[in-house]
Amino acid sequence: MSKAFENIKDFELVFKEYYNPLINFVNRYLSNFENSREVVQMTFVKVWENRLNLHIKTSVKSYLYQSAKNTMIDFIRKNKIIFNATEFDGSLSNSLLDDNPDQLDPYIIKNAVETALKNVKPKAREIFSLHKFEGLTYQEIAEYLNISKRSVEDNVAKTLKILKDQLKNHPDLYE
Repeated sequence: MSKAFENIKDFELVFKEYYNPLINFVNRYLSNFENSREVVQMTFVKVWENRLNLHIKTSVKSYLYQSAKNTMIDFIRKNKIIFNATEFDGSLSNSLLDDNPDQLDPYIIKNAVETALKNVKPKAREIFSLHKFEGLTYQEIAEYLNISKRSVEDNVAKTLKILKDQLKNHPDLYE
């Protein structure tokens, strides 16, 4: 059993720390916050119910992300949900944007990055997203995906280079 799940107070601390980041992680694939919240809640329920039998060999963070991913896959199968990992929910309201005409529209930036990421191999895109958007360390990603830390570093560096090359000529970003 992991120390993080020994008692309700420790579990609550882990829950508070990872609940929202896990929802964001799952929502990138499901594009539905209700379903994403349900998946993360199911993940934490499973962890709590099985806490006495858990033998976590990675970090708690890596374990929770892997558990959420597995729960999400089960949820997709059970509910026959179609998802698109690169789908962008363009629900930013213009009221959220600054009136400064010199400031770039966040929608344009996000859309440009999402479009550029479509040209990256799926595995490299997943590694890059886990590091840059979910905040996992190279070591945590390596443990999570069962690959070497060096492979993670190489994938992130190659993805950054591809993004820089594609975005430097983007007409909306550099006028």
